[in-house]
Amino acid sequence: MKNTITPEEHARIKRRRWRQTLGLLITVLVLIGFITVLRAGVGLVANLFDDTAQKQEYEDKLEGLVLFDPMPFDGIENIDDLTLREAAVWGCVYSIQETQGGFDNYNTDPETEQLLLPSVEVDAYLAKLLGPGFKLTHRSFDMEDMTVEFDETTQCYKIPITGTVGYYRATVVKLFKRSGKLHVTVGYIPTASADDSIINPSSDTPTKYMDYLFERQSGSWYLTGLTESETKPESAASSAAAQPEPMAESDVQDAILATAGDSAAADSAAASAVQPEVQAEAGADSAVAEAPAAEDAASTAA
Repeated sequence: MKNTITPEEHARIKRRRWRQTLGLLITVLVLIGFITVLRAGVGLVANLFDDTAQKQEYEDKLEGLVLFDPMPFDGIENIDDLTLREAAVWGCVYSIQETQGGFDNYNTDPETEQLLLPSVEVDAYLAKLLGPGFKLTHRSFDMEDMTVEFDETTQCYKIPITGTVGYYRATVVKLFKRSGKLHVTVGYIPTASADDSIINPSSDTPTKYMDYLFERQSGSWYLTGLTESETKPESAASSAAAQPEPMAESDVQDAILATAGDSAAADSAAASAVQPEVQAEAGADSAVAEAPAAEDAASTAA
């Protein structure tokens, strides 16, 4: 018997297949949308916890100071004046080199070919680091092996042609807040070998860490202090771990008393051991003394 499909059944089958295809397509689109939203959410959460850009921002701000290894200070007014000038000028120079790739847009002195660095750019660099209210009085200053001259006429610093300036380069390793201040933990990476004979830019191992302290003013964070960091170099940390912990004062007193007690007990035991020997020697001496006396008595009786 031949099976036949009526036009109505054929149309119904086509509609069912179309609904199945449409349902599968919607399912795929929903799945793609869910995966997209999930990936976007994961990326957003990762960005919330990723402070790489912020670390780089503070590295650029602090590069000039780290170059010259400033002493700890509380309050920007207490920072060494020479260190501040060195950091302002050379930090600005390094910032230009990093952001612009060179000094093609800057003039040079026609006689010495030294770079002319406008003081307004130094002011802008310091404003990002210390706040817009800080003003530096521009003037020439002497460094260890060079003089940075300030030209009053052009209001520019004449930057000597040199290779590497400074002792360290910065790497920001941690950002955290404590007591209303932002702590920026900076690792100091030496720019030269121990004997200053060769430049060592390939080293990425900090030899010490310092915390730069920032306070919030008008919605921005500005530098207000510098202190030693809780973070220590690996070699120093391992050496500290190897050192035995000092005894508490009470433990020291107990140890002294225990030692004194042991010494007294030992002396007592030694005296007890010597006493029988002394008594035996005394008895022998008495016997020897009594023997002649007995002989004399016997001869007298005879």
